[in-house]
Amino acid sequence: MAALRPFTKALHEKENQMADATVATWIKTAERTPTIDILPPGLDAETWQKLVAEFHTILGEDGVLTSHDHRVRYADPYAEHQDETEQERRGSAATLFPVTVEHVQAILKICNAHTIPVWTVSRGRNLGYGGPAPRVKGSLILDLSRMNKVLDVNDTYSYYTVEPGVTFFDIYRAIKEQNKNIWCSVPALGWGSVVGNALDRGWGYTPAGDHANQICGIEVVLADGTIVRTGMGAIDNSPCWPLFRGGYGPTYESMFSQSNFGVVTKLSLWATPSPQGFMMCRVDVENEEDLAPLIDTFRGLLMREAIQNHPLIGNLPRELVKRGPRSKFYEGKDAIPDARLKELQKELGIGFWSARFGLYGPREIIEANYKRCEEAFAGMPTAKLTGRAFYPPEGKNYLHPEDLPVEFRTVETGTPSLLALNAVKYRGEDGGHISFSPILPADGKSALDFYYAAKARCVARGFDYFGGLHLYARHLAMINMMYFDRQSDTERRDANELFVELVHLAREHGFSEYRAHIDYMDLVAEQYDFNGRSLMKLNERVKDALDPKGILSPGKQGIWGERYRAEGKGVPMKGVNGVNG
Repeated sequence: MAALRPFTKALHEKENQMADATVATWIKTAERTPTIDILPPGLDAETWQKLVAEFHTILGEDGVLTSHDHRVRYADPYAEHQDETEQERRGSAATLFPVTVEHVQAILKICNAHTIPVWTVSRGRNLGYGGPAPRVKGSLILDLSRMNKVLDVNDTYSYYTVEPGVTFFDIYRAIKEQNKNIWCSVPALGWGSVVGNALDRGWGYTPAGDHANQICGIEVVLADGTIVRTGMGAIDNSPCWPLFRGGYGPTYESMFSQSNFGVVTKLSLWATPSPQGFMMCRVDVENEEDLAPLIDTFRGLLMREAIQNHPLIGNLPRELVKRGPRSKFYEGKDAIPDARLKELQKELGIGFWSARFGLYGPREIIEANYKRCEEAFAGMPTAKLTGRAFYPPEGKNYLHPEDLPVEFRTVETGTPSLLALNAVKYRGEDGGHISFSPILPADGKSALDFYYAAKARCVARGFDYFGGLHLYARHLAMINMMYFDRQSDTERRDANELFVELVHLAREHGFSEYRAHIDYMDLVAEQYDFNGRSLMKLNERVKDALDPKGILSPGKQGIWGERYRAEGKGVPMKGVNGVNG
């Protein structure tokens, strides 16, 4: 087996051990398949070995990973194909580990000279969306995990500036060690990159949890090696770089989100100041159809700022995932029947839908906003609202996550964790998932109608519908996690076929995903079809101008350089029942 370094990032040793066991399972499965030697496209073996030696000279002996160790670590652990087929489709040639911006420039210079595709990952933990795997066979993986400096933590203006290798555990520890009055914002799994998550429009659960909209200033290396700083960063040594997004003239932060126009090497993110109090809240509703009024009630509270962070609404199957494997609740291979779900709901004493959210501020604000929530949910006969408030200890002005009981140190307090990793074991010890992530209006009827339609498709394929609705004032992200047993060829195939069905179903309703698995980036891009796909054509023009050889992450979000388009990449994909995506 490839050498496995113990995982040490998490806050608790038990979580580190769980991460080690999970990664070891991925590697054990990958070890069953022989490694195929893969060269970058257009290179012979002799030229490739010379380039490997050049990369070693630039990055050091431990800065380049090739052959078997590389292959088992940089494949998609949840890929549909778990044999040589996956390597033949998109196996990569090597992984490079830059430490400095100069390293990135030197790598891109070589790759431009030889027209080698480079797939950039911050830490490669994009689980359910392709992990660290590239779209083009023979790509080099540019892994930025060793660019891991926390450059600034500022609680005067409440922001932090980091390199792409910084994890959510790293920034949490930096804030704690420097005794800063900031709550960082973290997603469900804390081992990912702060930068990568923000650029891929991920989120956390504090009031500053909409990460993409908290970016203020990035440094990016373009394909030709040019270093650009956006906004006020265009002024050398400007103290306003992390404070004002606008700068002078056009702004470009969002241009480098979910794109392949450059390699982001620094980023500042606005954060939530440590509050004077925090209340953890939960609301349960009894029936499936209660989703519609639940969303509408939350929308009113969010629009009028009674709630500062975004509520997360989950259905009963999503609650089951937290409590053990599926076999604990149902032995059948089909979707759990509604009647059995009702029995489980009664046994657990929870709603069919439950939502959690936080209230932040001094005592009088929290109490006033909780009262507003009580009044709003009083209009829902089945709604049960609960909350527990916490305030700073004697002698402190602000609340820190460590001041709370351990069970309340959740993502709503900016505390990173790996506990959600256990969810993949729902259908088998060696489990995986693919995520379907459409954006809908924050409208109860629209969400309920789409839920029923999507649930029917899931049930027809034997999958439980796992609804995780991330609700904002004007939109919601309706995440459906399709869990499968990685050891089952049938479940992996069915999950992927179900995903394609759901893409087309969403389009029928006028919706589409905001992010996509690498296998389906072209399919999802095709759904954005206004005016003959004019947005994609604009993306392609920008791509060709900034990266004329198309070396940077070709195909990311369906954006291909001119030479790949000439080979037929990015053309409409054939969907289910002959429908073009």
